[in-house]
Amino acid sequence: MTATTPSDSRTALQNEFNQLGSRLVRFGQAMQEPSTTVSELTQLAQACGINLKLRMVAESEGRSDG
Repeated sequence: MTATTPSDSRTALQNEFNQLGSRLVRFGQAMQEPSTTVSELTQLAQACGINLKLRMVAESEGRSDG
């Protein structure tokens, strides 16, 4: 059995945060890309620990907002 030192634990934690940061950046980029599918967004969100919920709202023509 190998003993872990505080330095090893710190390095492992930094690696986890670095990986999460990379996944979050990829998710953010995908959200800005018009060709990204909902399925792809959902998978990328899940990889970041995010439960993605989307709601669709239909716009009607001839709306009078003012």
